[in-house]
Amino acid sequence: MHTLIHNPMYRYLLTLFITAFLLCGTASAAENTLRMGSYINARSIGISQVIRPWADAVQAETDNAVTIVEYWGGSLGKSPAKQFELVKSGVLDIAWILPGYTPGQFPEMGLFELPFLFDTALEAATVGWQLYDAGLLTGFDGVRLIGFFSTAPNGLFMRRSIDTPLAMDGYKIRAVGAIHSDWLNTLGAAAQTMSAIDMNQALDRDIVDGGIQGWSGMRTFGSFPLVEQAWDIPVGMTPFLLLINEESWQRQPASVQHAMLHHGGLRIARSSGRAYAAINQQIRAALREADKPALMRPDAATQQALVERTQALHTAWMSGSSDRERTYRAAQTFLSRLRADTPSVSGGTAP
Repeated sequence: MHTLIHNPMYRYLLTLFITAFLLCGTASAAENTLRMGSYINARSIGISQVIRPWADAVQAETDNAVTIVEYWGGSLGKSPAKQFELVKSGVLDIAWILPGYTPGQFPEMGLFELPFLFDTALEAATVGWQLYDAGLLTGFDGVRLIGFFSTAPNGLFMRRSIDTPLAMDGYKIRAVGAIHSDWLNTLGAAAQTMSAIDMNQALDRDIVDGGIQGWSGMRTFGSFPLVEQAWDIPVGMTPFLLLINEESWQRQPASVQHAMLHHGGLRIARSSGRAYAAINQQIRAALREADKPALMRPDAATQQALVERTQALHTAWMSGSSDRERTYRAAQTFLSRLRADTPSVSGGTAP
């Protein structure tokens, strides 16, 4: 062995081997690039205050063992309804999707659209992650959930002023999904399912009379100038999923997987809850100062009547299957524990 070490040819071959090994390792690290995106623009709260900080934290913790390249604004696919397909097929490795645009894919996700169940984005996001972690949310074949977050409760935004949301016979109102549509039907309105972008066009052309939307979404898509009233009614939440393609997940080193989950999960739930609460306060303050649209809140009698009309909707959704009932009951348990542990989280009005 001593003779080999001093052999020039041996030293040359050994140097070549070590160099090749190091280059291969460097190349492998450089090739560990993940494409992350959505049809939503990069200025949105979800991207700027939730997803980008998560990606930055993952790359920093792993010393850039993974490179996450961003494709926002639909640069790899503009259709809101196609975002899940993009991540499942691997066109995007990581995607921010709105499950309401893929009806039937996530059977239990309608829970979050139920009005008068969750009071805050923090509640919905925390319970959402806990339900997934407990195996009570399905539809994730081919993908893995990294983070669950949510808007604050959606509101009802009207193109023209109304006296009460209890009498909307004949009004055409934008809905995100089936649950919102059913709720609108209880008020006499005709639900129109469409994306936020399409809602703007429909409002501008007087095709719809209003819409259900998140307050931050109204700001993101520039919808406030198109409406006269903003009703503060908790018309369910709009849940968001940060998903990674399963094959992309499996090829990640253990250190990257650990960092993704460490900075995802409940951390995303909490950070997003704070972000959406803060932005909602800012939005309401700006609207009050501008005095347009008018900020409306139902009186106590109207609020109670709205809750009572919602009871049948909760019961109907829960009775749709044993899985739904189990998920609903678990959500109430998780929610009760969260409110008990967090006194600042107000009690809900769930039927």
